[in-house]
Amino acid sequence: MTDYMKSARMVGVKAPLELVDVPIPEPGPGEVLVKIEVCGLCHSDLHFWLGEHPLPELPTTLGHEGIGTVVKLGAGVENLTTGMRVGIGYVYDTCGACRECLTGYETHCASVACTGVDAQGCFAEYTVLRANWATVIPDTLEPVDAAPLLCAGVAAYSATRKAALQPGELAVVFGSGGLGSYAIQFAKLSGATVVAVDLAHEKLEHALSLGADYAIEADGNAIDQIRGLGGADASFNFAPSTASWRQMIESAAARCRLVLISLPHEDLRFNAAEVIESGLRIFGSADGTRQELRQLMQLASGGKIRSVVESVPFMQINDAFERLAVGSVQGRLVINMQ
Repeated sequence: MTDYMKSARMVGVKAPLELVDVPIPEPGPGEVLVKIEVCGLCHSDLHFWLGEHPLPELPTTLGHEGIGTVVKLGAGVENLTTGMRVGIGYVYDTCGACRECLTGYETHCASVACTGVDAQGCFAEYTVLRANWATVIPDTLEPVDAAPLLCAGVAAYSATRKAALQPGELAVVFGSGGLGSYAIQFAKLSGATVVAVDLAHEKLEHALSLGADYAIEADGNAIDQIRGLGGADASFNFAPSTASWRQMIESAAARCRLVLISLPHEDLRFNAAEVIESGLRIFGSADGTRQELRQLMQLASGGKIRSVVESVPFMQINDAFERLAVGSVQGRLVINMQ
C-alpha cells in the first residue's frame, strides 16, 4: 500500500500552488528520505513562479531551503543516520569530477542539478536528498532560523568571501533586504566599515541594528556620500535595479570589487574606460559551496549571525508567495510544514 504526503505543486506561471496528495518518494542509492519541518521561501522560488526563469517541466514542487529529519536511508549511505537533522539547499547534485568540482567551485559545474528544478523540492512533507549534499544542522540552531541560511545566507556569505574584504576597507551593500541583511553581518565580521544603501527607511534602520556603520538612502546623494567616505573598496548588488548598478560604478574607489548577486530585469551597461582606468573588477556570485554552508552553520550556531524570519503555516503558502511578490516582507519567510 502506497503512503501519501501533502505537497504544494506549481502548476503554472502565477497560478496558485495546488496542495495535493502525492506518493511519498523512495530514496535511491546514495539518497535519504527527509521529513521536512520547515522550508524558507526564496526569491529564486518567486522568479520561477513568476515565469522569469522557465522550469523544465510542470507540475513541480519548489523549495530549496529545507530543514528536516532523516527517516530512511538509501543503499550505500554511510555518512548519515536516521534521526539526524539536515538541511537541503539549492544544489541537489553535481558531477563531482569536472575542473570546477575538483577545485572548490562545485556550484559552477556544467552538470549541476538543482532542488526544486531538476529534483522535487521541499514544499512538501517529505523529500529525497543526495546524502553527500546534506548539511548537518547544529542542535543549537532552531530550524526556522537555519532554513534561510541554506540559500539566502550562503549566497551572501559566498559573495563576501569572494570579495576578500580586509579590515578597514569600505564595503557597500546595495539592498538591505533578506540577502543584504546577511551580507552586512558578514562584512562586519571581516572588519570592514559597512555602508547600507536602500530606498526604504525601515530597512536602513534595520541595517544599522545589524551592525552597519552608515545607512544611506538610495534616492538621495548616495554616490557623493559614499565617495565622501573614501569610495567603496567592495560593493555588493542585492537590489534588482539598473539604478543601483550605476551607483556602484560611480561610487567605487580605484580597484574596487563589484559583486553582482541580484538579477535586474534589464541589461547592465558600463563605459569600458571607467572600468579600465580605475582597475575595477566585476564578477558574479550565486550559490555557496558545501564547505561554505558548514562554515556558515558554525557561525550561526555560535551566535555570530542573526536571521530575521517570519514563520508561515504550510496552508498559507500561496499568501506567502503573494506577499513576497509585492515586496511586503521584512527579512525572510519560512514555511512551517508541521
